[in-house]
Amino acid sequence: MPVPRVGILADDRLQQHMLSSTMLHLGFDVVVCTDPARMEWYDASKCTLDVWLVDVILDDLPEPCEWLDALLDGEVPVLLGFEKAPSKTSSTYPRWQKKLYGKLSEIARRMPDTAETDSSLAVIQALDEARIGTGKVVQRLPLPTVFSNLKQQGQPARCVWILGASLGGPPAVKDFLDALPAGLPVAFVYAQHIDERFEQTLSMTIGRHSAYELVTIQENEPLKVGQVLVAPVKHQFRFSDQGLMSASDEPWPGPYGPSIDQVILNVYDHFQCVCGVILFSGMGNDGSEAIMAIDSPELPVWVQSPESCINSSMPESALETERVKFRGDPFQLANQLVNRLKNDWTMNNEANSSGN
Repeated sequence: MPVPRVGILADDRLQQHMLSSTMLHLGFDVVVCTDPARMEWYDASKCTLDVWLVDVILDDLPEPCEWLDALLDGEVPVLLGFEKAPSKTSSTYPRWQKKLYGKLSEIARRMPDTAETDSSLAVIQALDEARIGTGKVVQRLPLPTVFSNLKQQGQPARCVWILGASLGGPPAVKDFLDALPAGLPVAFVYAQHIDERFEQTLSMTIGRHSAYELVTIQENEPLKVGQVLVAPVKHQFRFSDQGLMSASDEPWPGPYGPSIDQVILNVYDHFQCVCGVILFSGMGNDGSEAIMAIDSPELPVWVQSPESCINSSMPESALETERVKFRGDPFQLANQLVNRLKNDWTMNNEANSSGN
């Protein structure tokens, strides 16, 4: 699909910059970005747009204002007026971006693709089959010796990591999970923006060679070590005080499904000090608002390195929060997780031993 085209008109230079960078970040093509003084020479016939974003002080415009009347009477939808952008390091910046995206989605003729479809999953399957045909095996990290004699598989998970992804996410998440050795004392919650029709295909594709079992919500059951819970696209889920999964009729907030922000908050609500977040390739800024909302320096937040992403907007948004503690390609992220789990396990055992 062609990239949707946006025109930006703002009388403040900083607002022009913030709106332009946000539109590019969200997957739009910024065709026009200017101020009211230049609109007298603008010829709408020379470019086609999917939406106008206009942020000007109307009291400063002449009466009548021919170019504004022409925009409002034209065929291209116009979003007129929007609150000023906060600083990129502000806790309200991700929310501002999401609100702007939501407003545009209500009026724009076309919006950027943010969810994966079956075509991208088919590509992953084809590459998998080609790899098998050439005899190439998945490069899997070795299991640390401290976990060699553990028998936690199938036990309720005490450590849970959230994997968030959007466009370009499935191949990255698959590479990450494929690299992890069996036997790690961890479970995952995987939130992927995807068309609801392809949820089952997603699980089959991502879990094909993984040592971890991809599962859906099991009502009143705990998430278990060795499992990857695939977050449902349409409705929320939560964990009870006892750590039991529970589906909800409540839809996800915001324009994306599932909402990675809300998944993070719901999982953190129960697991808190024993959870972490990894954001992979994706369009938009889902995940960043929750990262800013959770006021805990102990929460590990990692991202796929932007240069290794198919779409780098989501990791870049997280990096702008200044809360990210590690970045790397999928294999490096897997290696980092193995080392962290090993170090945490060793430190906890030493603390328990000294306490006795």
